[in-house]
Amino acid sequence: MKIKKIIAGVAAAAMACTTMAAMSVSAINEGGTVIDFEDGDYSFVYMNVDSGADNSVLSVEDYNGSKRLKVDVQDKANSPKVWFDLDKITDRSNTVQIRKITFDLTIVPKSEEGIVGWAGGAVGTAGGFDTSLKGSGQVNPSWSQKEWTLEAYDPGVAAEGKIERKFLMKNEFYTEDGVNPFFGLMRWPVTDDTLDNYVMYIDNVQLLDSKDNALPIGVTPAAEETEAAPEETEAAPAETEAAPAETAAPVEEADDEVAVDDADEEVAAPVETAAPVAEPAPVETAAAPAPAVTTTPAATGNTAVASIAAVMAIAGAAAIVAKKRK
Repeated sequence: MKIKKIIAGVAAAAMACTTMAAMSVSAINEGGTVIDFEDGDYSFVYMNVDSGADNSVLSVEDYNGSKRLKVDVQDKANSPKVWFDLDKITDRSNTVQIRKITFDLTIVPKSEEGIVGWAGGAVGTAGGFDTSLKGSGQVNPSWSQKEWTLEAYDPGVAAEGKIERKFLMKNEFYTEDGVNPFFGLMRWPVTDDTLDNYVMYIDNVQLLDSKDNALPIGVTPAAEETEAAPEETEAAPAETEAAPAETAAPVEEADDEVAVDDADEEVAAPVETAAPVAEPAPVETAAAPAPAVTTTPAATGNTAVASIAAVMAIAGAAAIVAKKRK
């Protein structure tokens, strides 16, 4: 029973670790190829708030029948810089294959009477920021950007279109040793006072390889699964130590029963029978020499006669005792 309990405990611990590993995976369409924000997760997106950047508020909101990432711009005179952390979106083995990034962008004025106006900006990419380097510190690859323009817009309603960022040169490709690789969307500051503050909606983000195949979305939680393994290994000695304890118990009980209980019962039986035999005087006289003579190897004819007489006397005594007990 002890071994079964130990095994059950190990199994429960393994299931708990597996559950914790599963919970740690980002919910961004694991196993899919499109980030559509339908699950409400945007934990892999953050705002770059360096000099001249807008401290926009991020959320997920329904717009035109689907959920989208909402970038609520606080000051149109600043540039919103929306950064996507690639290490939280896909495995590094996929990141190094990226040759194109696409997504849908919609810009909407905050007021009904507002005007969006012309919309343009850039999509920037970098391998990450290395603080040990002087200058920009962007490495593997270093910072590069491509400009975009939304030509299809209706003043007072929205400006929308698909943004595409191509990687044309090898020194623009992400690498295995990049530090926190990311890509970012920026809109240029709005200086026209006739234009309104606005909201940007981002949807259907895809990462494509050199053949325009969509790369998978979702990060493999390798570290969590590896940490769970030692728990099963440590439990093994506990099962081995428990085995001798259970085996030893039956041996001790068997010795007590044979050495004490059985022996006492066999020895005590003749003593109870011998007590009544001593009551008749003739029986005690005849019976006394009988045991000694019987065990002697050099027996004679007279000895045999005496033995027969002793047996007869014992039989008579037994009969008397039997009558008294009745």
